[in-house]
Amino acid sequence: MNQKFNKVWEDYSSSTWKACLHFTNNPHDAEDLMQTTWIKAYIGWRKKPKSLSKAYFTAIAKNTWIDEIRKRKLPTVPYEDNCQQFGSSTELMTSLNFTHVLNTLVTRLTINQQILFLLSDVCRCSLKEIAFLTNMRVGAVKAALFRARQKVINEVRDNIEEAHSLDEEEALRVQLYSQALQNEDIQLIASLLTDNVSIPALYVQQQQGNSSIDCKMAA
Repeated sequence: MNQKFNKVWEDYSSSTWKACLHFTNNPHDAEDLMQTTWIKAYIGWRKKPKSLSKAYFTAIAKNTWIDEIRKRKLPTVPYEDNCQQFGSSTELMTSLNFTHVLNTLVTRLTINQQILFLLSDVCRCSLKEIAFLTNMRVGAVKAALFRARQKVINEVRDNIEEAHSLDEEEALRVQLYSQALQNEDIQLIASLLTDNVSIPALYVQQQQGNSSIDCKMAA
């Protein structure tokens, strides 16, 4: 199943890259958009298998970039197509299928790479924002992000369908990632990069915080 998707993706990767570059007019943004397009396309297809085509990938890239420019208030470049919008980023993050992506990221990427990839290619943070959040130099973020993307291309995409055996800390990390992405909490994601952070303790803290909020709402 995954091989079928990747085969079609490779067939249209050149045209999708041209579309991403056309929308963004910037190679760096185009690379970010390309990665996000792959994630959204795969999750959408896995959730509801459909015909994969150039128009399908282009539509996802287009609507993802529209969401991005609304946040940045940048000028958009029109691109003709007749496809419907894929859906909001919230729908992507709350999708059960996204857990497969997170499981693979956790088992294939280093913790540093996991967090930088999520902040950049999923949360759409800029290099400067990531550097600020993680207390890293922009150059170090860029270099580590390049290695993370290479691993995503060479290892993650081909292993998403595998049944991953996670240890307790990895499983809790996936839960924290899911919660942070659903709540758009980039600071929580960044906090998971700290060497001395206790994942079990942080998980319990987050659950207690959620329970407190639920109780206040009920009251």
